[in-house]
Amino acid sequence: MNYKLQQFANTDLVLARSASERDRINKSLTQLESVLRYRVTGIKEIIRFGSYTRNTILPRKYDVRSDVDLLIVFDGNLTSETYRRQLINAISSAYPNSISKKDYPAIKLELNHIMFDLVPARKEISGWYGDKYFIPNRNNGWQQTIPNDLNNELSQKNQSVGDNVIRQVIRLCKHWNASAGYPLSSYLMEKDIVGLWYFGHENLQDRFLKTLSSIAGNRYDVRNAIDNIRKNQEDFWGNSNKAEQLRWLQKLLPELK
Repeated sequence: MNYKLQQFANTDLVLARSASERDRINKSLTQLESVLRYRVTGIKEIIRFGSYTRNTILPRKYDVRSDVDLLIVFDGNLTSETYRRQLINAISSAYPNSISKKDYPAIKLELNHIMFDLVPARKEISGWYGDKYFIPNRNNGWQQTIPNDLNNELSQKNQSVGDNVIRQVIRLCKHWNASAGYPLSSYLMEKDIVGLWYFGHENLQDRFLKTLSSIAGNRYDVRNAIDNIRKNQEDFWGNSNKAEQLRWLQKLLPELK
């Protein structure tokens, strides 16, 4: 069963698991960035961020909210709504049949079955303290953000634990979250998972169940399912009856085969 979970996390739940798929995504990204730079004045830089850059994004088959995040940094000091309107006008003109909706502060665009979130931003040069980035807030103003703040921490934790385990656990938990109706923020969930302590001797199934139990909060349905899996694990682990264990795991991961 542990091997089945590893295969699921390393193949089915990986968005760009094939060279052709990665190439298609990169081409769409490159095309979109070119369109934005050509049609929108004042763009200073475009930063790719979010789960796509961490390789924890799921295929939309398993997470309908999966998207590739782009921070569109403007060289100016206009209102956030002004920059959002410029982006909306540009992509509405370039992709008249593709723009999805405004999802504050992002603008959603679907290309080749890939959802992109475009977030307008501005940057302040802060010398020794590093550059500061700001994205729109609800009051047509700005709030500070740190793009890709989790990337290095995830990479270091993943390397220290080994076997790409942290990314596997994150993908499994994100699939659970999507299947459960998104009770948790995807980003905050990833951040919480990275902050947990992992022991080197645990297999993926144990890590997944322990992690899910830690982040599930007050969702008793999830806790009951986890308890049932653990209760039956001792009886079914190591013998020929894997069907029952798989049945319990499928309560948490419906697409697990």
